[in-house]
Amino acid sequence: MAGKKAFATIALCAAISLCRAGAAPGPAVASGKKQTVVFRTAPADARVFEDGVQVAFAKAGNGGRTAVFGPGTHVVSVRAEGYDAKRAGFRVDGRDLVVEVKLERSDSGLVFLGFYPTSRCPKSVEYTPDGRYLVSAPLSGTAVDVFDAVTLRRHATLAVPEAYAKQEGFVEIAFVESLDEMWVSQMQPNVVHVFSLSDFSYLATLPSGGVFPKVLLAHPDGTRVFVANWLSGNVAVIDPRTRKLVSTIATGGIPRGMALSPDGRRLFVADFDRGAVHVVDLATGKVVKTIAGGIAMRHLVTDPASNRLYASDMGRRSVSVFDMDSYAKLGEVTIGGNVNTIKLSPDATRLYVSTRGPNNPVDYTIKGPEFGRLVVVDCVTFRAIDWQWGMNQPTGLAVSPDGRTIVLTDFLDHRLEVYGTAR
Repeated sequence: MAGKKAFATIALCAAISLCRAGAAPGPAVASGKKQTVVFRTAPADARVFEDGVQVAFAKAGNGGRTAVFGPGTHVVSVRAEGYDAKRAGFRVDGRDLVVEVKLERSDSGLVFLGFYPTSRCPKSVEYTPDGRYLVSAPLSGTAVDVFDAVTLRRHATLAVPEAYAKQEGFVEIAFVESLDEMWVSQMQPNVVHVFSLSDFSYLATLPSGGVFPKVLLAHPDGTRVFVANWLSGNVAVIDPRTRKLVSTIATGGIPRGMALSPDGRRLFVADFDRGAVHVVDLATGKVVKTIAGGIAMRHLVTDPASNRLYASDMGRRSVSVFDMDSYAKLGEVTIGGNVNTIKLSPDATRLYVSTRGPNNPVDYTIKGPEFGRLVVVDCVTFRAIDWQWGMNQPTGLAVSPDGRTIVLTDFLDHRLEVYGTAR
C-alpha cells in the first residue's frame, strides 16, 4: 500500500461528510436569509471557528449541535485538544444540511489516508490473497465492489444474474485459493455466488444450505466451504469442487463468525443468540464443546502460533481470548460501543477492532448519536493501546498482507475508510 504522501490530497478533500435530509433538494435560499445547520463532530465537543470567531452552538438530538449560518459557502476550522485540526467547507443553499467532521488523534499511530465511495451499506471488506485488490460486499447494493489496493480506484463491479441483482443482502467474502475462486454470500435469496480470482468473472450461484447466509469460511485444504446460515441456525458444509451441499451442522442458536483450529480438525462457531462459541468436531459434524459466558458473540479469529482464539462480543462490548485446546478464557478487553469485526496483524502482535458506536434508539439503520472507532489491542498485554474515530457504523475490517494498511467499511456512509499504521 502506498504511504501517507500518496493520499495527502485525497485525505484533505475527504475531511467531512455533508448530508442532505430528504430525497429531493429544497428551494434556494433567498438573499440574506439565514439557516440552521446541524453539526456532528468527533469528539462531540470539538470547537468550530469561522474567520477566527468560535461558532456558538445549541444542543440538538442524536449527538448533534446546531448553529445559524448565512447563505453561501462557508469554510470552518474544527479543533480539539489532542487532535489534528481540520478545515471543512460547506454551502448553505436552503436545503437541510448536516455537516459531519471527525478529527484524528495527534498521538495515534493510525494515520487517516482517505474515504473512498462504495455501493450502499458495505457490510464487509477483504484483501485478496495476493494483496492486489480489496473486495467489498454491499448489504444494500446490487453488485460486489472490487478496488485496486494501492490507488483505491474501483477496479471492477461484479454483477450477478438478474434474478439476484434485483435483491439485496451481500454479506461476506471467502477465498478458495486452491481453485482460484472467491465466494460471496447473499442473504436475501439464500445463495452463495462464485467468481474467478484471476479475472473476477462470474462462475456460478449455489444454494447456501440454509436461510440468510452470512459468514463464509474456506478450509485451507480446499475440500470444504462453511456457510453460517443466520436464520436456520446451521452451518452448511459445501464441497467447492462439486459445489454440492455435503452436510449441515446444527448450532442450536444463531451462527455467525467461524474459525478453524490449527490442525483443521475443529470448527469454532460464534453463537450470536446464546453468547457462546461452539466447538465442532469436523470428523463427526457434532458440537463437542460449548464455551459459554458471552452475550452476543460475533466474529472469531485465531492465532495458531500462540494457540489463541479471539472472539468479539457485541453484547459485552468486548473481545475475549481463549486457549484453543483447554478452552480456558485467558483474558478480556473492553472496547465499548457495538464491537463488530476483529482482525489480527500479520505478525499477530496487534488485534484491530471495528466498533460502530451506540445504535440509534429508533433503528440501527439510522445514524446513531456517536461515530464508531477503530481500536488497536496489544496481543501481549491484551490491552487497548491505540484508537481513532471512524464515521457512521464502521463494520467490515481488513488488514493488508504487509500489515501497513487498515480498511474499514463505514456502513451508513457507503464508503471505505483507510488508515496507515505508521507516521
